[in-house]
Amino acid sequence: MWKLLEGSRFGPFLHSIGPLVAAISDPSPPLFSATNLSESVENFRFLRSLSSSSRIGCRLFSGSGNLHMEGGKVAEKQQTSYTYWVRDMQEDAAPLPVPRKLTTADITKQAQSSPLGSVWNQAFVDKDAGTWEEKNLNTWASNRIKELLKCLDSLEFSNGKAYIEDVSKCSGDAFLVTVRNKKRVGYTYELTLKFKGEWQIQNELKKIKGHLDFPEFSFGEVEDLEMEVTLSEEQDLEAVDKSQICKDMRSFLAPIREKLHEFEQELKER
Repeated sequence: MWKLLEGSRFGPFLHSIGPLVAAISDPSPPLFSATNLSESVENFRFLRSLSSSSRIGCRLFSGSGNLHMEGGKVAEKQQTSYTYWVRDMQEDAAPLPVPRKLTTADITKQAQSSPLGSVWNQAFVDKDAGTWEEKNLNTWASNRIKELLKCLDSLEFSNGKAYIEDVSKCSGDAFLVTVRNKKRVGYTYELTLKFKGEWQIQNELKKIKGHLDFPEFSFGEVEDLEMEVTLSEEQDLEAVDKSQICKDMRSFLAPIREKLHEFEQELKER
């Protein structure tokens, strides 16, 4: 670049400020006279005034001693900057994504298939697309579980009978996930059922009430469902009588499991 400028109209001035450039680039003591230095400074100032009017930016710097021209301007190239590095590394960088036009086979395949999920997710039916869509089914699931369990038939025992009065607690989450055009369902719930019944205890028919508690369970865990029977505190019963009532109420576990299996099947079909 220096040789290019020397061949231009700035050649005489560049030649005259040569000592000044050498002084800037070389930290050792100057080897020229003060007179030559003074003349070089004056010519350098004059050159800068011309460069400002001609819109050519000229910057001299120590170290590399190189000048670079970009967009019609002479500027210092910052070789340590991130932009400079990326520009020089374009050949090794990852290629830009290339758009692919849909073929007739692609269009036919999409028309024949029945994509799951929302409309926006149907645009990513391709097996390589890892789209994930989750739908909240809490309202439907809670209402359906309550409907199924309230329909339980009453049970009769050797000394009494009982029925499910209400579902006092039905808390949890149920969801439908669509990923790669495949449907997956799941849920996690806790239940509490109120019951009422009558038992013949010591030649006396006593009305009994209490609740059945089911700790947290999830999809596919119905067969491992656990149940805890709790009698109301106001019941004045002997320990042996309480034990028998709790044993009788555990008979509800089997029909409750059947209802939850029915719920799971309906959930999978949504």
